[in-house]
Amino acid sequence: MFSMGFVVALGLLVMFARLPWRGKLWLTSHPLTVDIAVFIGLSALHWGTFSGLMVAAIGSLFCSITLSLAKRVIGSFDQHGNYTRGFLDVSQRIQ
Repeated sequence: MFSMGFVVALGLLVMFARLPWRGKLWLTSHPLTVDIAVFIGLSALHWGTFSGLMVAAIGSLFCSITLSLAKRVIGSFDQHGNYTRGFLDVSQRIQ
């Protein structure tokens, strides 16, 4: 179950990587909304068995951890739409 949850989270990470920089920063700026949407979406996809729901829960957990790390690495937008820098400065890429 852990390995399948990791594979699900890896698939969502690939989709995250393909987003433009503004989309990535929007997702890191709204972590609760993203966590709830990912959990509901994965639960709906894997509904029906206990192992499927465990895969969804573990995938959601890995996505939440990855989102938290992404916020620390690339930063996010604050409430006023200003870029808050993370470990890396990606301000030139969002212009």
